[in-house]
Amino acid sequence: MTASYRPIFLMLGFVITWTATETIVGTLLNRYPTFQVVWLHYLTLLMMWVAIIAIRAPGTLVRTQKPVTQIFRAVFLLLMPVSWAFAVRSGFGHTVNAAFWAAPILVILFSALLLKERPGVVTFLAATVGSIAAILIYAHGPIPVGLMWFAVLAMPVSFSLFLVLSRSLRSETIMANLFYLTAGIVIILSPFIPFIWVALELQHILHFAITGVLGLVALSLLNRAAFEASLVPTAPLLLVPVPLAILVGWLTSNGRYNSYSFLLLAIICVACAIPLLTALNASLKRNNP
Repeated sequence: MTASYRPIFLMLGFVITWTATETIVGTLLNRYPTFQVVWLHYLTLLMMWVAIIAIRAPGTLVRTQKPVTQIFRAVFLLLMPVSWAFAVRSGFGHTVNAAFWAAPILVILFSALLLKERPGVVTFLAATVGSIAAILIYAHGPIPVGLMWFAVLAMPVSFSLFLVLSRSLRSETIMANLFYLTAGIVIILSPFIPFIWVALELQHILHFAITGVLGLVALSLLNRAAFEASLVPTAPLLLVPVPLAILVGWLTSNGRYNSYSFLLLAIICVACAIPLLTALNASLKRNNP
């Protein structure tokens, strides 16, 4: 795997494992309160990570030069499910799910603003057009009014800032990055858990164990991707779950889609291919100066 392609495959691995994790976690939301599910998920990640690292070098878990950034990153990741839950309870579930796909262009904008990492024209267009196409595919809910816009937009904004701050922590160790992220979320939610707790069913403990493993893999891949290179060139890959979800829908429910939906899907697929095509073009230029 060459240097040009490594960030692409790392980001793609993160997106796929993160999506798998969120899918399994989502099956538990009808059985338990959202905050309890989020708390248990990150508590499982925290315990697994401490068990892995504490055996070899426990001091590396807390050693960081950027404690404020670590805390903010945990807060932004927590805001993602919090804003989603609030929007769903307010009747804007479909709307917030559509708005989430603004994440690619938001990652590019926040990277330019906070990290001074500028996108290429092709990447910027791919992220923008791809995000719009994905939003249009899922835009079947009511339009927010007034302050509800904050709840709907908070989800993609918080997730995008979480990703950008992951890049800003590239000089920190993965041991500290994952520890502060998971511990921060657990600490923030812990005071609320006794008031909402619902006893766990035995089979759901296995679900949390699976999501714990997948979550650690996803966050490790993200940490490595952020260390390797800017997340800007690979931002369009955040749209990969859209065609995957549509494919699963076709296979499981024989869903029918019109030509308009096919056009939007084609646009998203092209946008997702841009990072690979850009890396291929760069590789060809290096090999054929």
